[in-house]
Parts: sequence; structure tokens; C-alpha cells
Amino acid sequence: MRYGLGILLAFVCVMVGACAHLGAGLESPKVRVDSLQLLESRGLSQRFMVGLRVINPNDRALPVKGLSYTLALNGIDLLEGVTGKVPTLEPFSETLVEVEASTDLVAALRLLNNLTRSDAAQNIAYALTAKVNVQGWPGRLTVKETGEVPLFGADTPYR
Repeated sequence: MRYGLGILLAFVCVMVGACAHLGAGLESPKVRVDSLQLLESRGLSQRFMVGLRVINPNDRALPVKGLSYTLALNGIDLLEGVTGKVPTLEPFSETLVEVEASTDLVAALRLLNNLTRSDAAQNIAYALTAKVNVQGWPGRLTVKETGEVPLFGADTPYR
């Protein structure tokens, strides 16, 4: 009985160690906006085709089940999209994925109001959050990219 319990315990330890090793060193993919194309609007929502460049910096393929993302400007979620049509991300590769996205009319109006205020900043902050759902473990990888872009060129006066 003790011999069988010892073997079972050893087996469990080996399996836990193997599972921990599977995700060791796994980096989240990088997601960049590559292109933006205006589509026909539907109701009050404007539609876009967004080209996302997904970079796999890992030495193993990532079979992707789906991808969802949100693009926020100045803290306001403006564009959202989701797709299940993502090919396997090959090791050390870049893959272009096209996703239909829609705007939130109320959020767009809030952003426009913020940008037209007299005390509006000269830069606009952006935050891209993408969730890449992969088959198997770890299941979901979250990617966050943030930064600022100038609203006006360097030679253009603010007012």
C-alpha cells in the first residue's frame, strides 16, 4: 500500500513539474495596429477593418482560438473587435490579422468633447489591450501597449 502511494506521489510531482515547465519563459505576443480602413456604417455605429500585426517572440508555435481587443484614447474605450479567424502563430513570426471593429457613439462624443476643450492636452494617450486565447495551457495571454501620439505636428502651433 505504501509502495503504491509513494509511486502515485512521485507521479503527481513529475506531472506538476512538467506543467509548470510548459509555460516557463513564454512571452505574450505583441500586437500592433497595422492598418485602419473605414467600412460602411451600420446605424449609429461606425465600422472599421483593423489590420493587427501579431508578433510571436517565442520559440514555439501558438495555436490561437481567438483574439479580442480594445483601443482606448485618453482613457475612453473607442474601438472594440473580436475574431476567431487567427491562424497559428508560428515561432518567431509576424502574422497580419484583420478584425472588424466598431465604435461606441457615446464614447466617441465624449472623446470629441475632451479634445475640443480649451485645456486639452497636445498629446493623446492610447492604450491597446488584446486578449489572445490559445489552445491548451496557459489559455489566455493578455497584451497591453500604451503610449502617446501628438495631436499636432512639431511645427504646428497649438492654438
